[in-house]
Amino acid sequence: MALRVSRASAPEPVRAWTLPSGVHVSLLRDGDGKHFAQRSVTAHLVGRLPNGCIFESTEGKGGDPMAMVLSKGAVIPGMDLAMQELTLGSIAEIRIPSELAYGKKGIPRIVPPDCELIFEVHILEADGVLCAKDQCDRLPPAAVPEIGPNDFHHPWWLARVELPSPPLYYLNFCAQTAKERTPVLLENARSVARRSSSELTNFDVGTAEEPFIITDAQSEWRARGVWNLQWFKDHLGDKRQLLKWLGPVFTRQESLWEAPVYETSVKDYINYMEDLEKKDPDCEEHNAAQCPRLYLNGWPAFAQLPWLRGYVLPDGATTPAASMQGIEDLNSLLIRESEALRESLLEGLTARGSYQPPDKEEQTQKLENEDWDLTKIFMSPKGAITRLHYDNGGAHAWLSQVQGRKMFVCFAPSDGEHLHPFEGDEGLLNGSWLDPLDPEVFKKWPDAKKATPYVAVVEAGETIVAPKGWWHYAVSLDSSVTIMRNFYSTSNQWDLIRRKDGGLANAIATHVLRKQPKLKNQPDSVPDFMN
Repeated sequence: MALRVSRASAPEPVRAWTLPSGVHVSLLRDGDGKHFAQRSVTAHLVGRLPNGCIFESTEGKGGDPMAMVLSKGAVIPGMDLAMQELTLGSIAEIRIPSELAYGKKGIPRIVPPDCELIFEVHILEADGVLCAKDQCDRLPPAAVPEIGPNDFHHPWWLARVELPSPPLYYLNFCAQTAKERTPVLLENARSVARRSSSELTNFDVGTAEEPFIITDAQSEWRARGVWNLQWFKDHLGDKRQLLKWLGPVFTRQESLWEAPVYETSVKDYINYMEDLEKKDPDCEEHNAAQCPRLYLNGWPAFAQLPWLRGYVLPDGATTPAASMQGIEDLNSLLIRESEALRESLLEGLTARGSYQPPDKEEQTQKLENEDWDLTKIFMSPKGAITRLHYDNGGAHAWLSQVQGRKMFVCFAPSDGEHLHPFEGDEGLLNGSWLDPLDPEVFKKWPDAKKATPYVAVVEAGETIVAPKGWWHYAVSLDSSVTIMRNFYSTSNQWDLIRRKDGGLANAIATHVLRKQPKLKNQPDSVPDFMN
């Protein structure tokens, strides 16, 4: 029997009004009633399309509140008008007509032309005055109603978004893997070898002929046996996160409104995952429309929350390279060398005595964050899918299962031509629509017969390692927590060097020419190596 869906309603506003311009304001919580912003405002905001899909979220992206200068044309006109209507501490929903937003042009693949925009705003500072502590909190979540055993509740963060039809990727999972059937593409797949970390010593992953699994990589992690969904609810439950309809989003191929993005707290997301596990544990096809498998994909939590780092390191270690014992990881070294080159060039181009080096402590923190930004957290319910792709920037990757199991399907770089690749990100042909679970895969993609799949089910505590350029697809077989890291070794270090330094010299030249009036040996033009 298909589940019946109960959908939460929008929160009732305190009051609502429409400005002469057509901007509509719904006040969800009163501010202090006296501090109206006239010059500047700082606010957390969430930006939505009319279908509810998110295109901006300061908290969901882990960023600071947005600082906006008013009455100077620095923000879209409708936002400027609405902000001056609200007082310090207010929480409001603002609907902005297209002509006061991005008009007929829109923003390619993000905001369609002639599109009304919806913003949720929380004003934290107005003209330099900070809101009181008791006005800095978000609205509490609505109570979950009592529902029957065959009912499934969509909270407001989900109910407000128009759901597309269930993706075929998920329907294929329901019909194939969830029913323990072997998809035709995988009937003759090769297995992925398992190895112990004791077999590896500063191993350059680029020399591996295929992916492999490390069975005991988490043996010295504090997270082992500690991190689970309840731990994340207890310790990180209030953090706001963006959730994907499918991962990764192919930004060169898909428009945002075709692959919705959602936003909610970690706690509410995990509650939703647990409801899915309880109400639809077997991923039945007839429940697919009611039970979307939303994916918390690529949260850079270790860069944002340094106190988490010790959970994925052996005692006494500080750099993320130490997370995976026996694997060569040169990220930290290459990042520091790139920064040293930048500072050397700046100092060499700047007039004697006028160069001010950055604060050492701040610089150290910046470089550490840059390194940790390449280690991310993924959370997903059973059936959440990572589509076939290979990683940007020429990087290797390891993916370590903290909770739950994932099935990975991998293909060698040389098989890419048989996977019908398209331009994914950064100008690379690193995306594919091919679904390894599709029962009609050979009818749709005949060349796929020439590709050799490698298949592995990675258990909790295990880590799969994918060398540079290896294609991979993944699907969660249980509610899952995964730690992922992109990294560079001797064999692919130049990929990171080019990535770091490709725009370095241009940036330096621009900085120096704009900021430093007196240069020694100033060139007539930027040398070729800077382009």
